[in-house]
Order: sequence, then structure tokens, then C-alpha cells
Amino acid sequence: MVLDNLSNRSVSALSETEILTLANIYLQDRRYSEALSFYDELCERNPNRFAYQFGRGASAGFLLSGTPSFRSLRYVVQLRSSFEAAVRLQPNSLVARRALLNIYLGLPRLLGGSQTKAEQQLKAIQSINPLEGALAGAIYAMNNNDQSAFAQQAQMVYNDSKHQFEVNDSRYELAMITSYFFGDSERAIQLLNDFLDNANPGDQYPPVFARYRLAELNNDNPQLLNLMKEEVAELGAFLETYDPLSAYIRNIKPN
Repeated sequence: MVLDNLSNRSVSALSETEILTLANIYLQDRRYSEALSFYDELCERNPNRFAYQFGRGASAGFLLSGTPSFRSLRYVVQLRSSFEAAVRLQPNSLVARRALLNIYLGLPRLLGGSQTKAEQQLKAIQSINPLEGALAGAIYAMNNNDQSAFAQQAQMVYNDSKHQFEVNDSRYELAMITSYFFGDSERAIQLLNDFLDNANPGDQYPPVFARYRLAELNNDNPQLLNLMKEEVAELGAFLETYDPLSAYIRNIKPN
């Protein structure tokens, strides 16, 4: 009802609050192109709002991940510039800094990728929250294929019982480390359930990934995994592409 009411009106006649409502609805519904157009409008009206810049970056990121490379360049600038703006607006936002770390690690240099900038984000994350910092360090080591550093950072995050996660995606990532690197299925299951309890549309990992991993760990119900595969076509291929952490751990610890 809200969507029908607002979408039938001219954007110029909508308030920022109404446009944000539309943008969030489209993001929740995974209609990323529509979401991005409304976040673009919000950023044009008020570029100094964290929620606007973060939503714009998230929408562009989801579009970028699902678009062939020759069509995706138009989203790269929106992705990078929006998260850079979000970090400027809220320097202590770990979720924005983690996104920016992944961007600098993942993009080619010509499009804004930078090891130096990635290191800067890593150091900032470590100074804000040691638990998130250790996990970010593991991701950084993975991207540089530094197995020794990865093992060290993974051990640090696995052993940390003093700090709490602030980034929901970190729960999923630690679950993968806990399960595949340390063989601790019980803790991995708890982390995956915590991830699902805190899931939101801006997460890097969709809830279906966590449900699939839970099905893998559920030895009492082997049929559940087959049902998950039937529910989402080519889910295994998606996991290989968008969950590189699990693939990396399995590669360095095949047994």
C-alpha cells in the first residue's frame, strides 16, 4: 500500500522521507535499479546524509555484482564514491569501512582499487574494534594469498571473547572460519543463526547463503541440503563466486 501510494506520485513532489521509504522498499525487494535511482535523488538533495550515501553504495554494489563486466562500469563510481562519502560522514562506521576495504581490494587499480587505501581502512577498523579488525585482517590476508597471516588473524578472531561484532556479515564470515578452518560446527551454527536473526537488505551475504551452510552442518537432516539446492537454482555456483572465503579455506585446508 505504501509503495502504490508513493510510486504513483512525481519524485519532485515527494519529501526526502518519502523517497527514502521508497528506496528502502526497493532495496528490501532486491529491485536494485529502482532503489539506486531513488538513492541518487536523495544524494543530490542532501549529499551529507550517511543513510543516503550508504544506500546508494549498497544498491550500486548489488547491481555491479550481478551485471556483466562490460555493462558494469557505470556502477563502479557510484559504489566507490558513495562508500567513501559514508566513511567521511561517519568515520566510526565499521560496516561502511568494511565495504570500502572490500572495494579497494576488489577493484582494479584503474577503477580505484588500491592496496595502500585498503591498508588504511584495515588499520582504522582495527583501531575501532579489535574483533572486527582481526576478521578484516583475515580478509585482507586472503586477498593477498598470505596463508600465514590469514591463520594468525583467524586465530585471533576465533579466540576473541571480549568484543562484539558490529557488522552482521562478520558473523557469517566467522562462521565459515569456525566451521572450515577450526572444525567447530557447534559455534558455526550459532553464528549463522545470529546472522539470520540480524539480517538486513544491506548485508553482503544473502540469508539463503546462511541457510545453505546450516543445512550443510545439519547432520540430523541430510535431506535439507537437497531441498536448499532445489529451492535456489545454481546456488552452489553463486556460493563459489560470492563467498570466496569458504572456497579459500577449503583450498588451503583441503582435509
